[in-house]
Amino acid sequence: MSENLETITSNAEEITESAIPQEKLDLPIEPAKEFTWQVILMLIVIIVAWATPNVIGKYIDNTTDLEPIQISALRYLPAALTLVIVCLATKRGKQLILDFKEKYIHLIIASLILTSFVLFQMYSVTMINANASSFLLNVNPIITFVLSILVLKERHKWWGALGVFIAFAGVFFIAIPIDQIKTTFSPAELIGSLLAFLSGFAWAAYSVCLKKFLKERDPITTTTWTLGISAVILTIVMFSVYGWFSSTAKYYHYITILFMGIVPTAIAFTLWFETIRRISVQKASVFQFLIPIIATLFTLAMGELITWFFALGGVLIIGGLIIAQKS
Repeated sequence: MSENLETITSNAEEITESAIPQEKLDLPIEPAKEFTWQVILMLIVIIVAWATPNVIGKYIDNTTDLEPIQISALRYLPAALTLVIVCLATKRGKQLILDFKEKYIHLIIASLILTSFVLFQMYSVTMINANASSFLLNVNPIITFVLSILVLKERHKWWGALGVFIAFAGVFFIAIPIDQIKTTFSPAELIGSLLAFLSGFAWAAYSVCLKKFLKERDPITTTTWTLGISAVILTIVMFSVYGWFSSTAKYYHYITILFMGIVPTAIAFTLWFETIRRISVQKASVFQFLIPIIATLFTLAMGELITWFFALGGVLIIGGLIIAQKS
C-alpha cells in the first residue's frame, strides 16, 4: 500500500513539475510583425521615387549632349553630399569614420556594385526605350529571390517563386506596348537590353550585399559611404574620359538631375537599406514590381490612355505580390 502511495506521489510531482513548461510550449507564439506602418510608408516613398530615374534619364539623353557617365556622376555627387550634410547635422561623424574602419572592404565592394548599377542603367536608356529598360531592370526581384536562398539562406515556399514570376509577367504587359513587342527586343537593341538586365542584376547583388554584411550598420552612414565612393569613382572616370566639359544642358536639366540625385537616390537608397534590415530582402524586392505601374501613371497625367495591356499587367502584379508575401 505504501509503495503504491509513493508511486502516486512521485507521478504527481512529475506532472506538477512539467505542467507549467508544457503549458508555455502550448501557448501560440506571436510572430514578429514585419510590415509595420513605418515599413509600408518607406516602401511607398521608395516605389514612387524609383518610378522617375529611367524617364528622367531618357529625357536628359534626348534633350542634352550629356553622356551617361556624366549623368551618373552628376546624379551621385549631390546624393553623396546631401547625406554627408545629414550625417554632420545629426552628429554621425564619428560613426561614419568607425563604419569605414570596421567595414571598409564590404563598403568598397558594395560601392563598386552600385557604380556598375547606375552606369548600366544610364547607358541602357540611351540604347533602348525607357519602358524596355524599366522592364529589364525589374528582373532584379527574380534574381534577388534566387540570391536570398543561395546567399542569405532565406526560406521561401514554392508559391513565393510563383508569385514573383506572375508579378514579373505583369511588368511585361505594362512596360512593353503591344505594338512594340516585335521591336523592343530586336537584335539591334540587344546591347541595350543586356545592359538593362545587368543593371537589375547589379541592384539585386547590392541589396544582398547590404543584407549579408552591413545589416547591423546605420542606413544613413552606410549609404553615405556607398554613394560617396561611387560618386568619386564616377567623377574620376568622367574627367578621365571627357576632361572639363561644356554642355548645352540648361539650368532646368541640372535641376532635374539634382532631383534625381536627392530623392530617388539619397533618400530612397537610404530608406531601402532600412527596409531590408527590417524585412526579408525578397519580400521587399517584390514591391519593385509596382514601379512600372507608378511610372505609367505619371505618363497618364500627361494625357495618355490606359490600355487593356496595362489593366491586365496591374492585376498580375498585384496578384503576384499578394502570393509572394504569403510565402
